[in-house]
Amino acid sequence: MLHILKRYKQAYQQEIKKHQQGISLLIVIIIIGSALLIITTSALVVGLGERQIGYISQRGDEALALADGCLDEAKIRIRRNTSYGLGQGALPLSLANGSCTIQITDLGANQRQIDSVSTVVEFTKHIRATIQINAGILTSLTWEERVD
Repeated sequence: MLHILKRYKQAYQQEIKKHQQGISLLIVIIIIGSALLIITTSALVVGLGERQIGYISQRGDEALALADGCLDEAKIRIRRNTSYGLGQGALPLSLANGSCTIQITDLGANQRQIDSVSTVVEFTKHIRATIQINAGILTSLTWEERVD
């Protein structure tokens, strides 16, 4: 009888070891799964943030390029007619990807200040430049992107 009890005890201990190994394996799988879930979620969040930063950067660059283009357009018009835009307030220009306004101020001594403000979607950029006009030749004195 004692011999039979020893066998059952050994069989029982072997079963417990199998269950313990199974539980240990299950815990390891849960830990690895949780770590992979955290890594995947973090990568997704970072990816979405990068996408939004890229969108903002692209729209800001478009608005800046549009403001610079409108500034160049104002210079061309001033070269053709040196009194262009004086006393007319903000002059609107509409383009395919946005709009801008140009305001020209006479600073005296053949100098003009040109303010070009563009809007692309909800992004706005403002450039201010000062030019000198001598015998139909325009010389850029200053150029700055303004933060208003």
